[in-house]
Amino acid sequence: MNEELSFELVTRELSGKGKGMIPHTECKRMLRHRQPVLAVDWIKDHDFEAGWVHAVRGISITDRSFHGHFDDAAMYPGTNLTQDINQIGTLLFTGMCGPFENEFTSFTRIDAEFGHPIPPGCVLDFAVWATNRGEGKRMSLQLEGRVRDFPYYDTPNRFGLTFPPAIKVRSEIIRARNRIYEGIWL
Repeated sequence: MNEELSFELVTRELSGKGKGMIPHTECKRMLRHRQPVLAVDWIKDHDFEAGWVHAVRGISITDRSFHGHFDDAAMYPGTNLTQDINQIGTLLFTGMCGPFENEFTSFTRIDAEFGHPIPPGCVLDFAVWATNRGEGKRMSLQLEGRVRDFPYYDTPNRFGLTFPPAIKVRSEIIRARNRIYEGIWL
């Protein structure tokens, strides 16, 4: 499922032709995360039936992660970036498989690659797509995030360098009932 999708295809060709925007308030209804951990600003476009989402995230200097990270060259932590993009994956999983009743989601695999630092003031575009639906209990995802208007993904900078995406992830998410994990405090 969706092995042919890519960041470019989702953000440049499919986005704008899907099922439309999902505002922040609606995203909160679909996720269990709350502030200050909730990192989904809004969904620019989506198609849960086809299994893809185009999301947007603004990185502000007021984010708590910048307090002390770092004084001479602030950069958004990779752990936060991984959490941000995987929340969008959780939203896609929820949208494709229905609401969770007495269940929770958990990532069983997160393989992340980071391409470059992200300073405050950036706007990120995230493309997330399902690669294996797994009958509604397990789903494989591909996720990619890029800084909007960053020209050096395709065009070399003055030093001749190009950069990979800010983050590229392959993840697997599951849904399970709490009682399955008896003995773990969930």
